Amino acid sequence: MLDKFFNIKKPYFIIGYFLVLLLDIGVKVNLEPFPFRYFTKPLLMLVLILFYIKNHTAVAKEKHKYMLVALFLFLLADITVINHLNKILFIISMFMFIGAKAMYCLRFTNYRDFNLIRLLPFLSGIFILMVFVFFLIYDNLGNYFIPVLIYFFVSLLLFLFAYLRKNDVNNRSYNYVIIAMFFFLFSEVVMVLKSFYKPLPFEGILVMLCYGISQFLIVYGITIEVKMDEVE
Repeated sequence: MLDKFFNIKKPYFIIGYFLVLLLDIGVKVNLEPFPFRYFTKPLLMLVLILFYIKNHTAVAKEKHKYMLVALFLFLLADITVINHLNKILFIISMFMFIGAKAMYCLRFTNYRDFNLIRLLPFLSGIFILMVFVFFLIYDNLGNYFIPVLIYFFVSLLLFLFAYLRKNDVNNRSYNYVIIAMFFFLFSEVVMVLKSFYKPLPFEGILVMLCYGISQFLIVYGITIEVKMDEVE
């Protein structure tokens, strides 16, 4: 039964994953974090890890390890950030998220040449958005200035490495991952603004919904990845 649930060719996992995501959002919005979210939020990443292990394609061992380390760091970060009002746990979770995204960067790495002129408009848009957000939150950062600066920098790198997968992997895998990056970015912008600027409408729903969608799209995109030199 578990084999059927995690089978990438069947719809069961997609349905189950998004049901867990909706459950976690419902718990986040309507119930106290302890003890309920300490069950629902880790469950989301755990099923995603199992899905990846079951379906990951044959890639270099290093890249497989990078992906697993990233997912486990996200799992730990998800748990520690639940109690985000605790400053120590919030800082720990932030660096775990940074480490997890760095592992994603290493997983996305390829050695093909890229067109710098085509890359600049894409990166410039993301960079301008991040600078604007940083400008809004700067006065309220306090001791969080360095961690948030590193967090933004690694997020920019993550977008870069995801974008550079173009023409190195099959289009379907590339599209899933690059779309995930926009959901990821939106989730992070909302999270940072509500933490260091001011409350936003539906912030709790938006952060978790976009984060959950982005993680699913990244993992799914990686599991269907085919290197273009293999296709050729």
